[in-house]
Amino acid sequence: IKTLVPIFIISSFLICIVLAAGIFDLSESFRLMFYTNFINVEGVCQLSLFKLLVISVTFFVCRYICYGMKAIYKQYRVKHFTFNGEANITLANNIISILVWGGFFIYVLVFLKVPKSGISIVTAGLATGIGFAMKDVIENFIYGLSLMTGRVRVNDYIECDGVRGRVDTITYQSTQIVTLDGCVIAFLNSTLFNKTFKNLTRNHGYEFIKLSVGVSYGSDIEQVRKMLVKALSVLTKPDETGISPIEPNRGINVILDGFGDSSVDLFVTFWGLVERKLTLSGKAKEIIYNTLNANNVEIPFPQRTVYIKELPSDK
Repeated sequence: IKTLVPIFIISSFLICIVLAAGIFDLSESFRLMFYTNFINVEGVCQLSLFKLLVISVTFFVCRYICYGMKAIYKQYRVKHFTFNGEANITLANNIISILVWGGFFIYVLVFLKVPKSGISIVTAGLATGIGFAMKDVIENFIYGLSLMTGRVRVNDYIECDGVRGRVDTITYQSTQIVTLDGCVIAFLNSTLFNKTFKNLTRNHGYEFIKLSVGVSYGSDIEQVRKMLVKALSVLTKPDETGISPIEPNRGINVILDGFGDSSVDLFVTFWGLVERKLTLSGKAKEIIYNTLNANNVEIPFPQRTVYIKELPSDK
């Protein structure tokens, strides 16, 4: 509806002028002024108020067509091809925009009677100059199309060059990522395409998390394993959003990693939600500490015993 409002405004304004011209018997003068070309360069361009009006109305019609096509495609995509709660519509939206506005541009050139020879010469010159001047822009454009085909989607969580965050937008030149601390970082598409980055939510929304913990020598490892798994199982229950912070199908594992200087080193592993990794890891560590402390399982800290063979004599 908002897209159609400008068309109604322009049409209403034109009707008001026509009615006013009819009342004051100025219809012929108005028609002459309306259709006369105020720019009339033969073989270059012909422009009148009527043509400006047609171009304006066509612009808003194309805008409405573009909006409608995007809405229809989004509805179809969400209904049939939704993956992990999101539908990949970025590439299709951009293609629709290019087709609609490219058609509008061609229509304007033809409607204004711009000669084809002039269009060809100008296009060839612009293509050559733009090709050299915008090499990096074109490269980012091509890589952006490749990313939009599915390697990265909006709302995916990725990690690149130590930067971890959610993909906010993918444009023809850059990909913007919102980091966990709320900052926005933009990667050029060519940079992101050529780097080895991890898409943390491409297949599912969970990530492998590994927490280290040490217990004193002499502890019953099997008993420690059972109590930690039982205590952490509370995190597998769905929260208020209906999603389990820890994926219950993969389970929680306690693995003996090695024998340290002061402790038996264990790994607690599970699959947790990517977007909650920081808070989930902290909550799990808190549960581990409280559970070991409540069951009198010592968490040793590095100690060193110093033997003094001889004290210095006082003189």
